[in-house]
Amino acid sequence: VVLLALYPWVEIKSDSSPFVMFFHHLDSNLVASALNFVILVASLSVYNSGVYSNSRMLFGLSVQGNAPTFLARVSKRGVPVNSLLLSGVITSLVVVLNYLLPHEALGLLMALVVATLLLNWIMICMAHLKFRAAQRRKGRESKFKALLAPASNYFCIAFLGLILVLMCTIDGMRLSAILLPVWILFLFIAFKLLRRPA
Repeated sequence: VVLLALYPWVEIKSDSSPFVMFFHHLDSNLVASALNFVILVASLSVYNSGVYSNSRMLFGLSVQGNAPTFLARVSKRGVPVNSLLLSGVITSLVVVLNYLLPHEALGLLMALVVATLLLNWIMICMAHLKFRAAQRRKGRESKFKALLAPASNYFCIAFLGLILVLMCTIDGMRLSAILLPVWILFLFIAFKLLRRPA
């Protein structure tokens, strides 16, 4: 709010930080450069934590048998090198995508993230419905009931479905919404093919 009160919102560009633009506008290039440095360090920190957690997650999935075994190999220091390399390769692909589609890459990646989050939350709602049904069949009563369940689950699924429909009407998000069923089908087939007998 303060930024918009001091700087004309129609002059804010999408290809640079509004905070840096604001300080440039005030002729404070030193502060703008310092802020640029802080943003860069923060971005690298986020990337570092993402690579760390992703490599450990891939390693853990591999140890559990839910990911290829080569991801479970570690170095002498206990670093899951193959998982780390795979994370680096995926990052490199994103860099190439950004080079090839400089104006669309961020929007495409954000659309994929939104579609994935929608899928995750729909699965959580459906899992909760199945859990409640299983508990009822066993004659168990939950001590910590979800608010307005099961109606809240159906409302949440309908709301997420509405977001998915809206994504189909937006040019930059349509592709990820269309590919979501393809991704679900791929995961289902992979699950059926790779599932180990109980």
